[in-house]
Amino acid sequence: MKEKLLSALMVLLTGLTAVAQDISQFKVLSDSAYQTNTMYQSCNKYQKDAILFMDLVAETHPYYIRSERCEEWYANKETLLEKCKSIETDEALADALNEALGKLKDKHTCVTTAKQVKEATLAERKKLTEAGITSFAPDREHIMRPHATVYDYQIFPDISICYLQFNKCANDPANPFSSFLDRMFAEMKEACIKTLVVDVQYNSGGNDYYCSLLMEHLYPFDNLKTFTAYTRLSNFMTEYFPNAVELKKNWEQGGHKDELYQEPANNNSNYQQPKLYEGQVVFVMGQRTFSSAGNLLTYARDNHFGTIIGTTSTFGPSHYGHILPFRLPNTEVYGSISCQLFVRPDESKTDEPYMQPDIKVNLEDWDASWSLITEKYGVKQ
Repeated sequence: MKEKLLSALMVLLTGLTAVAQDISQFKVLSDSAYQTNTMYQSCNKYQKDAILFMDLVAETHPYYIRSERCEEWYANKETLLEKCKSIETDEALADALNEALGKLKDKHTCVTTAKQVKEATLAERKKLTEAGITSFAPDREHIMRPHATVYDYQIFPDISICYLQFNKCANDPANPFSSFLDRMFAEMKEACIKTLVVDVQYNSGGNDYYCSLLMEHLYPFDNLKTFTAYTRLSNFMTEYFPNAVELKKNWEQGGHKDELYQEPANNNSNYQQPKLYEGQVVFVMGQRTFSSAGNLLTYARDNHFGTIIGTTSTFGPSHYGHILPFRLPNTEVYGSISCQLFVRPDESKTDEPYMQPDIKVNLEDWDASWSLITEKYGVKQ
């Protein structure tokens, strides 16, 4: 349980960092509607923030747009407020709120504190140290170990493999991802590399755009089946996206107040497809693969390009996302909440909770997993 919590906190930290570097930029939940509410005013600070959190989830998260789900959510309010009577720390409140989320199954929606994030980071470093990882430089002997870079690659011409470790769906200004990929695929072509290994086992997400930059080298975009995005047009969402105010008004006036808004497909008529890589592609999926990195693998699975090896996913191929960061006004608790539902390209598999790899691999044994890859997918030159 503790390990799962630490993992969730690390995912949350990554997501929030991607949205805003400064927590002070997060929108603070308003309690103006409760200024004349006698019950609210008599609560302690933890109860007050619990009330605001429950309202935020009910009014913002796509899952709770259905009235029966919302009623079920608020049915837990009295129990949560009673629990908050004896809470004495922000960390205990964060734990209680995360526990209250129960069956939501959305790792993007959770709360934490600066202290918990620091503890999770230290615990992660300790875990790596105990595993003997003191250096993060890429090297052939420990090719599958986590590297300190956002992304890097290494070509092994003798077995015709290019190993790409893709650790974050983000851009390194010192090594722009688009140029990095152009360089990598050019070197692969020159060396006649037959297999590209894309290792995302340490990638907890970021921005889908950087996954698309990689995918456009692997699959024709004109044929790509994509996710369908549905948005909950809430008041809190419009605080981040003021242009959505009019859209929300028109949507509700059209009789769709209790429906999710389907985002239109994004078609770029001026798009120029790069030359496609014609070799085989192997994706490595691990317990930390999440969010945008999970989307990359879902695209690969539902569009039938590449082989996925590793562990069962911790993400759902259809999932909630597009996070909105927030702070609670009475404590130092902060977090994020999803405002969109993403339905996977193959809608016949929408209800599958996890993704299974094509080949299961014990990724905790770096040497054995790399040997399996080289033996199964390497080609002697």
